[in-house]
Amino acid sequence: MTGSDSFKHGTAGPLVGRDSDLRRIRDLLGLGAGGGALLLSGDAGVGKTAVLDALAEAARADGTRVLRAAGVQCEANYSYSGLNQVLYPFQDALGELEAPFRSALHVALGFESGSPPERLIVSNAVLLLLRTVAARTPLLLIVDDLPWIDRASAAVLGFVARRTTGIRVSLLAASRSGLRSLYDGGVPTEYRLQPLDKESADHLVSTRFPDLVAGARRHLLALAHGNPLALLELPSALPTARGPVLDEVPAVLPLSRRLETVFGSRVTGLPRPSQCLLLVAALEGTGDLGVLQAATRQANDGYGLDDLAPAERDQLVHIDEEVRRLRFRHPLIRSAVVGNSTSSERRAVHAALAQALVDQPERRAWHLGEATLEPDENVAALLEHAA
Repeated sequence: MTGSDSFKHGTAGPLVGRDSDLRRIRDLLGLGAGGGALLLSGDAGVGKTAVLDALAEAARADGTRVLRAAGVQCEANYSYSGLNQVLYPFQDALGELEAPFRSALHVALGFESGSPPERLIVSNAVLLLLRTVAARTPLLLIVDDLPWIDRASAAVLGFVARRTTGIRVSLLAASRSGLRSLYDGGVPTEYRLQPLDKESADHLVSTRFPDLVAGARRHLLALAHGNPLALLELPSALPTARGPVLDEVPAVLPLSRRLETVFGSRVTGLPRPSQCLLLVAALEGTGDLGVLQAATRQANDGYGLDDLAPAERDQLVHIDEEVRRLRFRHPLIRSAVVGNSTSSERRAVHAALAQALVDQPERRAWHLGEATLEPDENVAALLEHAA
């Protein structure tokens, strides 16, 4: 089976809409040729790990030896823990190295005790080891969740990445877009994995969820913006042909536990004032900075527009300066913000927004309705008038 064919007929099943990505990445890595290095980046849920799996399967089918490691947050402070994952299968091959390099790696990887070796000696030892093994069998090193690889391992892998060409060693690392990497420029080329195009997204949903009603399916496609994880996870919140057929689907859909983990973790990692401000933006809906500023004044909880900075730096939102509006990087981030809030927090924000929208009676009435728990004739009259 050729590499191209294995992309389509692998045991894990076909990846919809990724044939051209897989071919391009394979070429950039020099798989089956002289070797190379590449950083695969993309938004959360865009399918980076699935692409890594497909490439690994295709490489094995072509006779390439595949080594894998993944950054783990709890090990990020342990020097060379990532390198230990990569090289653990090569313990026997360490004996082929000259004494200084063999000793340095044994200590660095925790196989022996001793004084910490110089980083340059460890880097050269790893490169010599990989080149020795690759002389017999081509190698593909795959590192997922690169930002959580410890600093020492990242530096060594960066050293190796700059020297892979011509030695039949390929190094592929993956990182979420917007996260700082410890690679320090170690990979010369970056490939940004884009969301699925409309045709591929529609095909994926139609194949996996044939019972979705048409309106819900259209809404799902619009909400997910081609994000494969969202396309596969969100249908649990939508009606099927066997359930009630809804004319409308809520603008902010509930997230499955997996999507809450993927998108919500980035939100909960922000400072509390930033989370509060994002909740105002999520419930306000239009991103109008003037309304957001007015609502934060009404809330009087010690947060303001300056607290957008952490969310901007983490690329969760961006500001369209031309129209002075806040935009969420992905609709699911907005859903995650709402999903991570409490009902009392949401009611308080709706109340603040209602006070900020006194010149927009329809929107004010809606927010007042959302902020009210008990029957209120004044709010009911406003809602009826707005309707």
